[in-house]
Amino acid sequence: MSWRIRRVFSSAMACIVVAVLLSACASAPRSFDSDKGVKKVAIVSMLEENAPVVHIGFTVFNNDRAVVNQQGELNRTAISVVEQQLHSARPDWTLVPVPADQALAKKNNSSISWTAFTGNVKEDLQRIARDTGADLVFAVVDTTRENSNGRGVGIWIRALSKESLGNALVHAHVLLVLVDKNGTEITVRSGSDGNVPVSELGLNYDISNFKDPQVQERVSAAMRKQLGIALSEAAARMGY
Repeated sequence: MSWRIRRVFSSAMACIVVAVLLSACASAPRSFDSDKGVKKVAIVSMLEENAPVVHIGFTVFNNDRAVVNQQGELNRTAISVVEQQLHSARPDWTLVPVPADQALAKKNNSSISWTAFTGNVKEDLQRIARDTGADLVFAVVDTTRENSNGRGVGIWIRALSKESLGNALVHAHVLLVLVDKNGTEITVRSGSDGNVPVSELGLNYDISNFKDPQVQERVSAAMRKQLGIALSEAAARMGY
């Protein structure tokens, strides 16, 4: 598949995701009445742990891309944030965090489901609900947004020179999806991206010092922080 075709295809997919997301977000936030009878919920996160740092330079020859493996920290952060939100909003619920499974994340990200954001893992979510005895499952998944750069969690920097070094876009293109015990999606919400001065990340304008362990830690921390913000916003918008 050529670069142009991939770009058109990705744009089309992003438009579809946005349309479905806007439709899902049109539903009212969850209330105590809508959660009547719910006693136990499971929380599962299926995020890609290899988070990209992309630099866009003056020409394509100045572009660069690096990847930091978060070693499970993204999914642990996601589960922890959702757990805190739910504990505060529904203190009577029993919360069952499900250990992150990269095989499950890979399965969900392997292709685009035309039926649901978690369509590729519907049976897996049914199994999780059955095994945990959960009435509902909160799933965190990667997504792509229209006119945005990157999928899932990552950083995007546009710097044409040392003098033009400004802010980095720290993106958390993720969704919080509420699923019933039959694996059917009920509602979905997302949060926002953030901007951080590139200097705070310790990166050179061309990310040539990315292999520095201290730089990678600062970059990783910025990603996790924005992920937490995005999921807190998503949960609040969902009614939690």
